[in-house]
Amino acid sequence: MKKTHMLGILLALTACLTVGCAKQRNRWAANGGFFASMTGGVNGDHVVISQSGGEIMDVWKLKNSIVQSPEGSDGWLFRDNDGNPVNIGGDVKVIRIVGGSGVNLWDKDHEYHMEFESQTYREKFNVERE
Repeated sequence: MKKTHMLGILLALTACLTVGCAKQRNRWAANGGFFASMTGGVNGDHVVISQSGGEIMDVWKLKNSIVQSPEGSDGWLFRDNDGNPVNIGGDVKVIRIVGGSGVNLWDKDHEYHMEFESQTYREKFNVERE
């Protein structure tokens, strides 16, 4: 029975990798890979953008971090680059940088926190976002 169960898992995994299961492949990419997804994810580089009313309020550029959605929450939890736990919600975009074209994204975005600035993100960095 155990061999049959293991064979079924391997067949399902093979089918997901080759034919479909786009949702599962997205989960694996977001958590750092197949094996990392089984353990809750691995650290990676992320850009987290928080907006309110169409204005960028905060941008975090996180190195070697985990950004997670806590159970029972529609928000996000991570540690900033100083190690402080940050909980955010609302209009948030979380991007895991996986190399390739993501490296360009890392270079284009700038760390920003509106409570410390006298200009908006767009004014300060002259950037138009979609």
